[in-house]
Amino acid sequence: MRMIACAAFAAALLTSVPVLAKGSDMSPADLSALKSYSLSMDKITAMQSAMDEAQKSGMGQKMRGTGDDAKSLAEMEARFKAMPAAMAIFAKHGLTAHDAVVMPFALMDAGMCVMYPSAAPKLADRVSPAQIAFYKQHKGELDKMKWLNGG
Repeated sequence: MRMIACAAFAAALLTSVPVLAKGSDMSPADLSALKSYSLSMDKITAMQSAMDEAQKSGMGQKMRGTGDDAKSLAEMEARFKAMPAAMAIFAKHGLTAHDAVVMPFALMDAGMCVMYPSAAPKLADRVSPAQIAFYKQHKGELDKMKWLNGG
């Protein structure tokens, strides 16, 4: 449960979770984007560095709620791209707006499936077996990431 809450916190810092709360409310394109996102520890570590820098610069606070009423991942990404200072921080760490928006959701969904296997069938339209396997394989490392654990 801690991982889910923390991933939701990280996602809220960058965008907003409400639009993606129910897979049935998502477009096929958004579901595909979530399910096809490739997780890597390099990207996740880069996200930690970007989040640390964003917090130090004050951008973390400015990014909160950016996607509160967004209707799609594309809209969330567009809003993120409209913040040049935030984009500069993330680009400096090799991350795109797509990474910043989708990565937290992919991790949250994979974590949910790992911690609550009965949830996996309900999330099958938005999480891949590869994402779940990645999460299982790297759980110890993921648990140490501050941005995933509310730090």
